Amino acid sequence: GMTRLAQPPAPQAASVALGQAWRISPVGVVGMLAVGGLSMIISGFAPIHATAKGYSQAEVALLLSAMPVGTLILQIPLGWLSDRTDRRYVLAGAASLLAIAFDGGALMALVAIYLIWDGASESIYSLSSAHAADRARKEELLALSSSLLFAWSLSGFIVPGIVTALSAVFGTGTFIYVGIAIASAFCLFVLWRVFAARPMPAAATGSFAPMSAQTPLPVELAFASEEPTKPAKA
Repeated sequence: GMTRLAQPPAPQAASVALGQAWRISPVGVVGMLAVGGLSMIISGFAPIHATAKGYSQAEVALLLSAMPVGTLILQIPLGWLSDRTDRRYVLAGAASLLAIAFDGGALMALVAIYLIWDGASESIYSLSSAHAADRARKEELLALSSSLLFAWSLSGFIVPGIVTALSAVFGTGTFIYVGIAIASAFCLFVLWRVFAARPMPAAATGSFAPMSAQTPLPVELAFASEEPTKPAKA
């Protein structure tokens, strides 16, 4: 807001194009579908479940305040690593962290597990965005950002509704097992893509930037001075 630099020209249009986003990066689209549900059920059902387990209001507040710290702890090292290797390996690793099953026990142990869950899910969001952006041309970035956010929002709407219905039958801990199932399926999909598609040349990989859920791809990327050669999708 304070810069004196000229603003980039406004795009003529931006639309949701999931088919195009899938052609650019299947892993990016599936990552957004996975993390949309994961982030919503973790943030929404964690306090409900902790309260049902008998933790006090102060302990639940501590749990919720500690969870965002996981984003700070995990995103930067995972992003640093993803700039130096195939991002899909890091995405698979982040998804595997969400497959940790723990319910109950000492409060600080529970805080540590939820911290990892929250940090890993937020990392999947930013890593999926970076991975997809690596594979898009500059004129595709705006539509890609819209499509990825739509996929995130769609999953974030549907998955919590399913978990709510299941929780009425199986209890408040249902979100843990649904989260593990989503994370495991995404991890397997990423590993399948690693073997099914040839890796992108390292020279075409951009720099990772930490992002929080619902943050669109940086607009300035769409107006980069150089247009990268589009590699194989992954």
